Amino acid sequence: MCGLAGVIFGKKRRRAEEQEHFAWLFTRLLVLSEERGPHATGAAWLDTDGGHRLFKRPGTAERFVTDKAYADLLAGINNRVTLLLGHTRWRTRGDDRVNSNNHPIRAGEVIGTHNGTIYNADYLFRR
Repeated sequence: MCGLAGVIFGKKRRRAEEQEHFAWLFTRLLVLSEERGPHATGAAWLDTDGGHRLFKRPGTAERFVTDKAYADLLAGINNRVTLLLGHTRWRTRGDDRVNSNNHPIRAGEVIGTHNGTIYNADYLFRR
């Protein structure tokens, strides 16, 4: 199964030190989740205005959190951000080298993750 990580900021103003602590905490949770899914890793934040940033890649969480794009994602955290969402993928269906198969996923206005295998995926996609 996959690993899920998240930190809810809520709609509270936070000092820069608190934001940095939450970013550190989230990074730690993501790396600890790697044993649940070593094939791909992703993270996203959402803000009060409906804005978001999303970054995902094939590979382990340990490698993912050292990528400059991950540092850029965390650098975008400000007092409008309400949620950090992370996912470590255990490949079941779909090639993890195809980044659209990795999480978090965006479908219209929804950004999310799931844990587990959808066994009737072929049927659902045909519908």
